[in-house]
Amino acid sequence: MFGTIRKHQQWLWIVIIAGVIISFVAYFSPNQPALRGISGGGEFGTFNGKPLTREILYDFGRQAQLAGRLRFGDSAEGSQARQMGFDVNQQRLELLFLDSKLKEYGITASDEAVAGWIRDNLKDPKTGTVDYQGFVDRVITANRFTEAEFQDFVRRQIGASHLRDVIGVAGQLLTPEEAKGEFRRQNEQALASIAVFSPSNYVASVVMTPGAVREFFTNQLANYRIPEQTVVSYVRWDGASRIPEVESEIAKRPEMTNSFVALYRQRSADSFRDKAGNVMSPEAAIAEIRHAAVEGEALNRAAATATEFANELYALEPAKPENLATLAQKHGLTAHESQPFAEGGIPPGLDDAADLIRAAVRLTPAQPFTRPTRSTKAVYVAALVRKIPSILPPFEQVQAQVAVDFRRVKSTEAARAAGQAFATNAVAAVASGKTFTAAASEAKTRAIDLPPFTPSTTALPPGSPALSLGFLQRQVFALKPGAVSAYLPYLDGGMVVYLKELRPADETMVKAGLNSFLEEQRHQRQEEAFQEWFAHEFQKSGLAALLSKRDGAN
Repeated sequence: MFGTIRKHQQWLWIVIIAGVIISFVAYFSPNQPALRGISGGGEFGTFNGKPLTREILYDFGRQAQLAGRLRFGDSAEGSQARQMGFDVNQQRLELLFLDSKLKEYGITASDEAVAGWIRDNLKDPKTGTVDYQGFVDRVITANRFTEAEFQDFVRRQIGASHLRDVIGVAGQLLTPEEAKGEFRRQNEQALASIAVFSPSNYVASVVMTPGAVREFFTNQLANYRIPEQTVVSYVRWDGASRIPEVESEIAKRPEMTNSFVALYRQRSADSFRDKAGNVMSPEAAIAEIRHAAVEGEALNRAAATATEFANELYALEPAKPENLATLAQKHGLTAHESQPFAEGGIPPGLDDAADLIRAAVRLTPAQPFTRPTRSTKAVYVAALVRKIPSILPPFEQVQAQVAVDFRRVKSTEAARAAGQAFATNAVAAVASGKTFTAAASEAKTRAIDLPPFTPSTTALPPGSPALSLGFLQRQVFALKPGAVSAYLPYLDGGMVVYLKELRPADETMVKAGLNSFLEEQRHQRQEEAFQEWFAHEFQKSGLAALLSKRDGAN
């Protein structure tokens, strides 16, 4: 959950960009979805013998939102943050739990430690200076957070680092000899060959008869069933339509232009590159920053309008899907009807609205409306029009696709059979003194010699076979020199691996790199020990049960 302080130095520079982009209006407020309803009285049981009130959850929710914004910028509540495992409700409870453990272990961060953290993390990498007040103004205050809230966040980051040192002390027990052995293993060099069995080489051998294809269809009915589909009507508010008013406001606020220039100067010129990878001129970079700020604020304003519309829509009784079109007409808007789509599908016209689609497939007659949902360019509100039940089409309707699938499956089976037979024969051939290359030639396939690589190699040279390096490393280093693997399914085909030789790590390299490797391994083990402890203790605390109550708490 919590990275080390130095590990995250860069994201504080990223967030300064986000701070400029959203500096027109506040993003975080008690009305945000993640905190809605957490003001006022009420309790959620006890934690550590004390009442867990809405006020406490609200305060830690603010800290969770601040953490999300500092880490992910303007996309803290977007799909990218969710894909990376960030959930503001989970984060809120983890911060509450962390706070309790810091108190239990008597860990506090002094004002001097906070000042040192700020110096380390807000230092301009180019000039070495720290514009703390500028950061507070642009990022903290502009988002309606207080300087005290930011300093609380810093104190917990420092506290988490100290707690990690205490809990993860077992990770420091790795001895230099243990590290040397592991470092040698990580840098052993494998000389290996592979024989690849691709289904494309066996397509010509597939015998297709009408009876066999129809039987294949009968055995695979579930694969040809058309899933339930959804049709929605939706209203769209484009961010681009609000750009003129944002431009007009910038024209009245010359300090905004100064902010764009200041942002450029705070980062190295090398940070700003065009699509071709070339360093942008100062004028072009500042224009790009300005463009991002304008687009971001325009989308914010479109979202505000969509929210007002949605609130009016939700207030209409009874709640009927057709209310969307009626209200849209009242406001001079157009309600569009989508083409049918299944879960995971994207209909024409909604190519940029994946989050809306995910919400729309879950609509029901009792809950017919989505919340205002952002895409990269617009904000949507949708209503359920109808559900189209799942159906199984007749064979004649899907016969062409069934034939394609039949050929693919049968050629894959043929490749697998050939690979398994070759693996068995190659083991015997190599044991009798033949080379792996000769065994492959006899089987009318080709042995491919791989470039030397180690368990720590991160990429094979250009021109190497297109294989997953991690998969290859796991298979090769599980073999003994001179051994042939079993047939290994891979993607839609498979391969057989031969390990010719393992070359020991160069001792000069071991001597030069051991100290840094030892430090890295100790840190990694320390982090793993802390994360395992934190997850276990958090589960024991009972706070995880609150996550199931988020609808009641939000």
